[in-house]
Amino acid sequence: MYLFLIISHLFGMDNGRLSIIPEYDYNGVTILFSGQRDSIDIGRLQSMTVPANTDSVFLIITDDDKNIYFEQYDIISRNGYDWIDFPSETGRYSFMMKTGPFIGPESRNFNYDLIFSFFVKNLLLEIQQPLGSQNFLHSESEATVDSDQHGLRSYTIELSNIPLNKPRNIWIRYDNPDAFTSLTLLSKMMSDTNEDERKGQPAKNIIRYKLYVWEPLLAIAVVTIIIAAVLILLKDQKKTNACPKCTQLIFRGQKFCPNCGNKV
Repeated sequence: MYLFLIISHLFGMDNGRLSIIPEYDYNGVTILFSGQRDSIDIGRLQSMTVPANTDSVFLIITDDDKNIYFEQYDIISRNGYDWIDFPSETGRYSFMMKTGPFIGPESRNFNYDLIFSFFVKNLLLEIQQPLGSQNFLHSESEATVDSDQHGLRSYTIELSNIPLNKPRNIWIRYDNPDAFTSLTLLSKMMSDTNEDERKGQPAKNIIRYKLYVWEPLLAIAVVTIIIAAVLILLKDQKKTNACPKCTQLIFRGQKFCPNCGNKV
């Protein structure tokens, strides 16, 4: 048993980053993950769980010309959980996950049993608080808090030496009585500022909200899922359909419309 523990620590992931962003650009949860394999671990199978209500997963690809692509990725069910298997020959990888949308202005509950099939040396976990949320609670009591002038808060904690196949429950609970996304409220702030300028009134000081410092991929990945839909549509027009209720573009494999929540 002791020998197994030693060997399991020799293979896995050097560094990873997991960002959980509820109701930023739509009324669901976006999860961003990036990882770096051990140099001696290329070719070995590595997997992680995704939230039980995950609607779609995309592998984020950067080509030699620094163009960004979102490739729909398979979700695999085994041992009572939903998993994604990382590309075996890739040293670095990045994923974007989208859950099904919350319905209505009710209390929000998000639960994620995070499991890695390998040893993780370092993982930076970030949780962003939606701008319009109330009574916000989360599982990471030891996280540090960072907030900008608009009240957009992020909670960060560094996790080390995460054992393989051991679940870590990450949960978020809050109310969103108006069902507004953070992006909607930020856009309204900018619109109000422009209106003040048009009327000749002193403009409010608007400080740009803080994005996570996580490679150029993050700045693009948190943009609305519609951008991802357009990129995939250009690559393969057969991969999208339209919602019969609101005509929103829907990826093949999605169970709910990201705009109106209609089951498709």
